[in-house]
Amino acid sequence: MPSCINQREARIANSLELRVCRKEDFEQVWALDQRCFPRDIAYSRQELEYHLRRKSAICLVAWEGEQLEGFILGHPEVRGFGHIITLDVDASARRAGLGTRLMRALEEAFVALGCRSILLEVAVNNHSALAFYKKHGYSVLKTLRRYYPGGLDGLLMAKPVVAQNSSASNASNRT
Repeated sequence: MPSCINQREARIANSLELRVCRKEDFEQVWALDQRCFPRDIAYSRQELEYHLRRKSAICLVAWEGEQLEGFILGHPEVRGFGHIITLDVDASARRAGLGTRLMRALEEAFVALGCRSILLEVAVNNHSALAFYKKHGYSVLKTLRRYYPGGLDGLLMAKPVVAQNSSASNASNRT
């Protein structure tokens, strides 16, 4: 079993193109979101378009050849935090490090923009996502009652980060 995981990790690491989402990626991005989440939780076309069209939107996509393997979408907010809207990884590419690569890339973008923390929401029954986020330093802030359709609760999770501009000013204060 471990050799299978290592082969997938090697494939993801060696042949993947990670880049900023383009307008022409939309259909595949939307289709992946539909495959990754239950119908009542997946974004509608209009909702996904709204998030992608926001001026502050950061959407990174991971392609292997012609196949979209994953994407992450977020927005830096004016109050100094980054907000992860969604992280989607195709079932065939899961548990190979792609989610971690996408997460780190978006976190780095948020830090570069001066964000001091990162927030996200996750359904209480999405156990694999909860474990993934906890592994990456996120902790539960509060329960969001009836956040998802059908009355499903969500969890608001957060991770503190050190913004580049604040670490640079701390270094200058020490000299």
